[in-house]
Amino acid sequence: MKKLLSLLLSVIMLLCFTACNENTAKTYDTLFDEYPSVFVTENITSITFYAYYGNGKGSKVPEEHMDEIINWLDSFTINREATDEDVLPGTNTYYVKIEYSDGTVIKEGLDIIVIDGIRYLLEKEPYPSCFEDIISKTGLN
Repeated sequence: MKKLLSLLLSVIMLLCFTACNENTAKTYDTLFDEYPSVFVTENITSITFYAYYGNGKGSKVPEEHMDEIINWLDSFTINREATDEDVLPGTNTYYVKIEYSDGTVIKEGLDIIVIDGIRYLLEKEPYPSCFEDIISKTGLN
């Protein structure tokens, strides 16, 4: 009976391990094949920018600038793995919080993203003209 129970538990553990590996097999590498942009820009309901390393009061993107900002966020791609020399003072000063229609919310820096514990430099088009006005409305309080 003990041998049968041990065998059964071993099979269950093997099945769990296989299922976990299948779920994590879709890494960011394969996701970027499907979604080359860092940010998924479909079904966005709200975008808020934060200065001061993502702290403080954010500034919500007004409706009239949503298309311009979404197009800009769509330009973000991973450049390469970041080294300690890449993380200079001022890196990730600005953050974006994106809310989606399904309730998902993400908040990420605009210079470096951490994926599975590894830092990657982001590449992007220059800030759109409306960005300075939006970011100027952020605060520390």
